[in-house]
Amino acid sequence: MKFLRIKLVGCLNSFRQPDFQTYHKTLPLPPKTTVGGMLGAALGISPKEVNDEWLEKQRFLMGIVGKANGKANDLWQIRKYESKQLASYKKFRDDVEKCTLKHEYEAITPYKTAVIVRELLFASEYVLYLTFQDDKDFPLIREHLDKPIWALSLGREDELIRIEEIKLLEVEEKEGVFLQNTVFPANTNDEKYTIDLSQQIGMSNLLSEAPKSVKLPMSFIHKKTGETREANTFQDFIFVSQLPIKFNSRNAYWDNELNIGFQIF
Repeated sequence: MKFLRIKLVGCLNSFRQPDFQTYHKTLPLPPKTTVGGMLGAALGISPKEVNDEWLEKQRFLMGIVGKANGKANDLWQIRKYESKQLASYKKFRDDVEKCTLKHEYEAITPYKTAVIVRELLFASEYVLYLTFQDDKDFPLIREHLDKPIWALSLGREDELIRIEEIKLLEVEEKEGVFLQNTVFPANTNDEKYTIDLSQQIGMSNLLSEAPKSVKLPMSFIHKKTGETREANTFQDFIFVSQLPIKFNSRNAYWDNELNIGFQIF
């Protein structure tokens, strides 16, 4: 199968796991929606266009392999606006003549503050494989990744990435491939797999290296007002780390040049 192979590096990137709230845990690799956002930035199109034209229509399939060289935590202070707090603020503002001290009035706010911790990946390296339904999209995406209309990022808008190489190549499926540092659509409860325990040398915590299942959104419903959106469709994914995993019922694509395997979704 024909792929665009794209080598990417980032300084600080994060891909929020949707079932975490006050602690924004990151996924180890960018999901398809995040990669779609990067392609949208390259093409200069809105998130809604990315969703409607590229994600909903399965216009591209992808595989990805990569890892970070460290982690860090980013501490945020946020403002939480609640109906009760807003009502109290409005009532106090309307009765401002009752305030005897100026600082008493200034101390009243329409919000509460809270602290959130965001987990960040440091010095990440990714190899992204893209294939398209329409052959015309291969030169289109390659051209715009070389000369993007907007800055390219993975994660939040300021989490920039640098493209080190783009190459068009043929990659074939192969049996018996052990996968590392990748992600693919499946669930550990439904899939039988084999672990290569001979490769665990140097791993500090074997349990943390086990494959993990996460349910992720695949497309969104964009509301008419503002930039808000709601997840529309979901899919189960397995994230594989350094511990090599071979799923018994699955083949994988094997890149002979880089000696890495991946599956597409």
